[in-house]
Amino acid sequence: MKTSQAFSFSHFFIQKSHIERLKPEEIGSMNIDIDVHGYIHAKDKTFQLDIIAKVWDESEVFNALVHGVGIFEFENLQNKNIESYFYLNAPAILFPYIRAYVTSLTSLSGLNPITLPTLNLESLKNKLKENTELVED
Repeated sequence: MKTSQAFSFSHFFIQKSHIERLKPEEIGSMNIDIDVHGYIHAKDKTFQLDIIAKVWDESEVFNALVHGVGIFEFENLQNKNIESYFYLNAPAILFPYIRAYVTSLTSLSGLNPITLPTLNLESLKNKLKENTELVED
């Protein structure tokens, strides 16, 4: 029996990933840039969050791009907390999946595993809000 919740995580998948090791040298300090996009599907009562993480090192030895997609379900767009769910909670739920994927991807590629730091994603709130669109299904 499925219980009713105002907002819940449905599933996650990797839409695109790319990894490149340009030189056989040691990887230097890592940099990360995160881009976010949201899609509200009111008819289906789902919120799609796309997180695109670009990772590279200062020595230009390594770079990776991971585009992860999370699907969330919601009950009501009129819920007073819905913006918090979309713009704060969803990225916090999805980012650990991206982190784990990068670690696995680098480890399985013969590199020393790269573990992205845990991040406070609150700074992405306004960017995600601007990059969210209502999709008419």
